[in-house]
Amino acid sequence: MAIETKDLVIYKSERLTDNSDGGGKYSGVVVQDGISNNLFNDVSEMDGAMGDVSMRKVFPAVTTEDTDLLMGATVFVSELPKDPNVSALLFSTKNWNDERQAAQNRVENYLAKGGQIAGTPLDTHWQGMSSLQVAMFPQEVESSVGDTIVLVSDEGKVLEREQYVRITKIETRTAIMVIDGKNVEYKVATYSLNDPLEVDFVGLSARQWYNGEKSKTIIRDTIVADTGLYYSSTALASDANVGEFTVNAKSIFAQLIPSAQTETPIIDVNAAGESVVLVAGNEGTITVNYPGMNIGVSQNLYIGSAVIPSSVSFSLQGQQITDQGGLLKNTQGTQVGTIDYQRGLIQWTAAAPASTVSLNITFKPAAAPNQYYQSHAIPVTQNNQGSNWSGVLIPIPAPGALSISYMSQGKFYELKDDGSGQLKAASPSFGSGMINYETGSWLLTTGALPDVDTPILLNWGTPIVTFVRSNLSVEKAAFDFDLGRPGVLPGITINWLLEGEAKTATSNAQGKFTGDATGEINYATGIGKIIPNKLPQKGTVFSVIYNYGQSLEQTKRDVAPDANQKLVFNIGTGPSIQPNSVELEIPVQNTDRKLTGTVRLFDVPVNVMIGNLVDERGQVQGSITYATGAVEVTPVVYQQVFRKEYLPMMSVTYAAA
Repeated sequence: MAIETKDLVIYKSERLTDNSDGGGKYSGVVVQDGISNNLFNDVSEMDGAMGDVSMRKVFPAVTTEDTDLLMGATVFVSELPKDPNVSALLFSTKNWNDERQAAQNRVENYLAKGGQIAGTPLDTHWQGMSSLQVAMFPQEVESSVGDTIVLVSDEGKVLEREQYVRITKIETRTAIMVIDGKNVEYKVATYSLNDPLEVDFVGLSARQWYNGEKSKTIIRDTIVADTGLYYSSTALASDANVGEFTVNAKSIFAQLIPSAQTETPIIDVNAAGESVVLVAGNEGTITVNYPGMNIGVSQNLYIGSAVIPSSVSFSLQGQQITDQGGLLKNTQGTQVGTIDYQRGLIQWTAAAPASTVSLNITFKPAAAPNQYYQSHAIPVTQNNQGSNWSGVLIPIPAPGALSISYMSQGKFYELKDDGSGQLKAASPSFGSGMINYETGSWLLTTGALPDVDTPILLNWGTPIVTFVRSNLSVEKAAFDFDLGRPGVLPGITINWLLEGEAKTATSNAQGKFTGDATGEINYATGIGKIIPNKLPQKGTVFSVIYNYGQSLEQTKRDVAPDANQKLVFNIGTGPSIQPNSVELEIPVQNTDRKLTGTVRLFDVPVNVMIGNLVDERGQVQGSITYATGAVEVTPVVYQQVFRKEYLPMMSVTYAAA
């Protein structure tokens, strides 16, 4: 007789549970179709959040009254779970009697033992330890973080035990032992493991390892052994048509084991870390009026800029309010709000009187530039583990820029400076502390004992040297040039094009440019600059037309200073001196003649008759009369000298009576 759909059934195994003894033998009980939870349990809220693997062993069968064969039988998932986070897969262990633990091992054993790797376990590693210490020669390479290794004890014997572990951290050091009076170096690698050891693994001492004795425990590498076959179904990305040889599936992957790992991209973060340091934007406080402000728990007030801590004050319905470490309090100490100094945001509490008022808030505005963290770490060891920690930070932190973190029971806790010198955490139970802005000394009391082999981590920003740029005049763009020839004659012409129109600037006898640009030139050196009245376009070419002659040099000797160190002499050979063409070099020395130097002066025309003699810093040190060449100058040069001074000490000799 024909085999019908009703003849296709699924039999239960002995135990439909996720216990280690789930599964088992064929039970002869049919799984009834159309009944909810007849095979799997409902997905609980915890399983939906944390993930879970549920396995059921079943026996597909054909039930007929004769011996007809079902040809080309196939088992498949005809309908996927509606929840996209739930996957359904089929696999076979090809064993009629095995239980869930055996099936679980088959899923987990995607790795197989490989060859023996470098390293021999040192001494005994006890059950429950999560670290492994191995010895190897210096030229041998240790395993890498993320590698899975196999510890095998008594390999090939009746009591053989093995355990697969993954390496999460590696530390290496060089050790020395004495063999036959000679120092022998060897490498010791300490592996942190993801799982504790299930049994004791016995190794060798360093001397036994060096002598070549055989270890009871060896370490093997692992190789991928993805021999398991898993079957599921997937939806189509697009409808399939008759005659097509290719269909597009939504995915060729299915989730076998739930994963709690997710990827979170982090951008615009500096590896060194950055902190925000508040810098005063004004020398004093300012007062700003905020009319029609609604005071209430659901209302916030944005001041308009960052604020320097401990500078806020205002009156609220007759009560004087000031800020203390980010809290807004009245004179009785009642907190009426909080303030975020960096954002300048005030948030009211329920203690603030609900009303609509006009506020006059006095505060010192601030800027919040970013700067790289200063950092310092204090290792926690078994010897110094405790709740109280202190130290001195150099350079001294800026107010509100210090944060201290510590780890307890595998979790980090952070305390931050609130701007008043007090270190606070999200909860008072996490700890407390203080920072002194004058000395840099700090004190931390942790809410729990920090873990051994973890750091007490301090990050802070330092006060930034800034200057106020508001209300500064903006100078026009200037173009410097060097003609490359000394002794330039007056009457330089500079031509250029601006938006197709020709522009010209000409220098006068005093070296000043007029026309479509201003500026100046030193005829003696050929160096000058022009400032166009209208900014030229990019790529503008300036054409300079000038004449030059041979510059004249003259040395004046036997010029003696007067009582005020003033020098008076004449330069030139008779004709008047060209303004803006004089350069003087005058040797000087101090009174004890141990320090010498040279003063270089240039003339800056005051008018067509006289000019000032200035140094490279623009300080006027004398004058020159162009018509006669008369020079009056008091040359001065500044030098910084460091020297040791020894103070005499008084010595007293006395005798006892």
